[in-house]
Amino acid sequence: MLDPKELDYKTLGFHAGLEVHHQIKSQRKLFCNCKPEMIKSTTEPDYRFERYFRPVLGEMGDYDPGMLIEYEKGYRCIYHAFEEVDCIYEQDEMPPYWPDEEAILKGYELAHWFDCTALVDEIIFARKQYLDGSITTGFQRTTIVSRDGFTYVNGKKIGITNLTIEEDAARRIKTENYGRTVYYNLDRLGIPLVEVITDHRDCDNPKDLLKLAEIIGLTLRLSGIGRRGIGSARQDVNISILGGDRVELKGVQDLSLIEKWCLHECLRQDMLIKIAKMLKEREFDINELEHTYFELTDKFNATNIPNNFIIMGIRLPKLDGVLGLEIQPRKDFGQDIFEKTALITGIIMKNMFHSDEIDSKAQRRQHKDASNNFFFSNMSKELDKEIRLALNVKNGDSYALVLGSQKWCIHGLKKIIERIKMAPNGVPQETRRALIDGNSEFLRVIHGKDRLYPDTDTPIIDMDMDEVYALKEKVGKRPWEIEKEYNEKYGLTFEHVKQLIRHNRLDDFEKLVKNGFNPKLVYKVLEETLKTIKRKGTEIKNISIEDIEEVLKGAQQGLFDNSVIPKILKEKVKSSEKSIQQILTGLNIKKIEVEELEKIYPEALDEYNKIQSINNKKLNRSAIIQSQQHYKANQITGILMRKIHRALSGKIVYEFVRKQLEAK
Repeated sequence: MLDPKELDYKTLGFHAGLEVHHQIKSQRKLFCNCKPEMIKSTTEPDYRFERYFRPVLGEMGDYDPGMLIEYEKGYRCIYHAFEEVDCIYEQDEMPPYWPDEEAILKGYELAHWFDCTALVDEIIFARKQYLDGSITTGFQRTTIVSRDGFTYVNGKKIGITNLTIEEDAARRIKTENYGRTVYYNLDRLGIPLVEVITDHRDCDNPKDLLKLAEIIGLTLRLSGIGRRGIGSARQDVNISILGGDRVELKGVQDLSLIEKWCLHECLRQDMLIKIAKMLKEREFDINELEHTYFELTDKFNATNIPNNFIIMGIRLPKLDGVLGLEIQPRKDFGQDIFEKTALITGIIMKNMFHSDEIDSKAQRRQHKDASNNFFFSNMSKELDKEIRLALNVKNGDSYALVLGSQKWCIHGLKKIIERIKMAPNGVPQETRRALIDGNSEFLRVIHGKDRLYPDTDTPIIDMDMDEVYALKEKVGKRPWEIEKEYNEKYGLTFEHVKQLIRHNRLDDFEKLVKNGFNPKLVYKVLEETLKTIKRKGTEIKNISIEDIEEVLKGAQQGLFDNSVIPKILKEKVKSSEKSIQQILTGLNIKKIEVEELEKIYPEALDEYNKIQSINNKKLNRSAIIQSQQHYKANQITGILMRKIHRALSGKIVYEFVRKQLEAK
């Protein structure tokens, strides 16, 4: 495996794009009049019902391969419905209402924020198949609003290929029966959702990808289009490297982990490419893989095998050592195959085993599903020899074992062979679930064009393009424009801009800076000071912009040091009617003249000398360090600031001390 610390994304040919999904503020759901609100997870549903799903033919008369695999999983889906936010549309017991035009127009408005040039003049809804149960109809209604937009990341232009409006899916709440039974809440189903898709060719490193996700989120925040709260925004990441293929990482919610997920996916794809090359060198032929399954139950101690379970195995020619290769940190190739097998068949990870694990159990034991692995506690070198003999395993071959009912075992071994047959082609196109440790696991095959077909329940909507183009007037400064302006004018970074936008403080910042206050001090008060005092229990919503301006004015006039601003703001919350001068009096902070420092200075100097004398004895430090002027000035300034209760600016006191030391 590549060394993660020395990964060169440019050499790897890394490319990535985003699919950002964000709920839209609206008065109703997209296809019915129910309220677009979420219900607490602990609320008991008003009624339940269940469904099974099967695939349907696409527009061109073919089944989508991904849908066939979804059907193979055989999910039983149980739905929790709530009369307050659900109706019979969510149950698929009636056709859709007329689509919510408010949500559609907000999609057009967002398209203007990204300067999309191809705005559609007719809204045509299509059906996009989903058989995982997250949508009761088995398909999601979706429409393209615009194409060909862009944004900027670190000066680079990133294309927006599509902007769509669609209905959100139901919330998965739990699974049972080895994942075959899935429970969903219907409250989220049907809430209007905007999807922003970026051109994966334009982003060539994870840092830019992270910033791209943040910029799209900030644009939605500035536009006021998006809903806020947990679960209102999600993004999927499409990643590929040179010689690999597009892989979609689903469920990327914690943006701080994007770089880690990109790193681990690059490691995985690079290793899969190397495995394909290795198999070619071994003259591996997929036709050598036979669907011949052997029962091996009698080789194991019968008392250790659960009732009605058997053990079956299969020979894997020319794969010795391949399944044990690490393709992601703490995950080998065999384990990756088993994860896919487990999801499709329902066989749990601890009931599967491959021969390379005889000598590398430690890697597998770190897996979340590896506790109490049946084979780890029952396999031995002697048993390994017996199994190899029974399966006719030759030198250079490997084997796989599965524990379960006969039906499960046959299904599981079939899926293992199918995945290994893909290995000579390198990286298969997949949708994978992003895991918290940075790794990923198989979720489904990437869907193709055959999952889409027209929605015959929804009429074509002719849009008033004058109204659509008039929405451009609502567009303000974009995040990348604000970043450039604030950096040039005030020396603020993207991180500063990001926090101001997220907390809706841009207007406050600009007002205070316009009134003559130092931009960096204004940012510090708005973002850091308020956050600090909130953490300590002060309700900051009671602090008005006028209060902050009054405090900043006092600091600017030198009535007190910036470091006491938090104390003053906290007092202002307690007694909003008090003036700044009254608060200063209560805090024992009174204005003093610089001349008064001359009276206190000898006392501060004497205290400094005593402290340094004690420290030098304790730490055996050289007195030369302590005699340096800047160090000495800083220490004496600190002593003076405490003595005057920070009644003067630290800068003024420091300059006074420097002059005193220089004069001496």
